[in-house]
Amino acid sequence: MRCWASALLLGLAGCTGVPGGGSGPGAAPSQPAACDAYVEAWVGHFRANVARLDGQAREAPLAALERARLALAEQGIAEDSCRRPFCIIQPRAGGRLDSYCGYRVAGGADGELYRWVPWTPARR
Repeated sequence: MRCWASALLLGLAGCTGVPGGGSGPGAAPSQPAACDAYVEAWVGHFRANVARLDGQAREAPLAALERARLALAEQGIAEDSCRRPFCIIQPRAGGRLDSYCGYRVAGGADGELYRWVPWTPARR
């Protein structure tokens, strides 16, 4: 019985979308520049917070994230309408922490349910 419950939970977990309402890259060709700036600030703040937790920084600055949120509000764009990537904290050897961000997108013809697309800044 436990196997069936685990399989059901795993199946339901696989049906969730990317936070922010989108489905990651490929779901929509682009998003407003204010969303790109917000996502970049959001990821930067996440990574700065992980560095703070790891002892590499004293604090995670909020200024860039606050400016990006203000720009969204001025344009009437809700934060939830921007496609944010999944960001994951990964433990490393020696008690260190690392993080990475990306999108989980549908697999396609190769038979995989999902594939991972690493997040890259829109300005690249």
